[in-house]
Amino acid sequence: MSDQNQTPSTSGNPPEGDEYRRRMRFQREDLIEELIEDGQRRGLFEGLTGAGRPLDLEQNIYEGSATLANQLMKNNDIRPAWLSYRIDVTEKIEAFRAEVRVTWERYRLAFEQAAGTSHRPALSIGWDDACRRWQTTIEQLNKAIDSYNLKRPRGQLELLKLRLTDELKRVDAPRYLL
Repeated sequence: MSDQNQTPSTSGNPPEGDEYRRRMRFQREDLIEELIEDGQRRGLFEGLTGAGRPLDLEQNIYEGSATLANQLMKNNDIRPAWLSYRIDVTEKIEAFRAEVRVTWERYRLAFEQAAGTSHRPALSIGWDDACRRWQTTIEQLNKAIDSYNLKRPRGQLELLKLRLTDELKRVDAPRYLL
């Protein structure tokens, strides 16, 4: 047998040539076992770091770099950028909803207390102006929502876009005061 086709147990280097390629293709498990046994005979597994300690099966080093990065950030109390962005967007949505709720309550009370017909048209115009401002705010928030939905990891839930009619229904407010 030539030096090129020696088995791993008789040579310090992995076998090369047609025999090695054939075995890697069709007898991979047997070849891997032979290579491991050869390494054990030559003492390649002695003195390894962590020898004698149990394996940490909670962490899988083969999961990918994102898992390692997320674990490092978690250990150092750092949020991923997409999560910080989500928190920012949801805080803006909650502030917007609080503004709608407070403004509606103010207009509802004023409209109920308007005794004469002279105040009601002014309140209707003011309410319409507020709804138009909110529509502009919703368009800006929806752009931020789109941006978040593109940045989020695949496994995280999307944020749904806002619609003025839905936000008004949330506080039982009509679109137009009559």
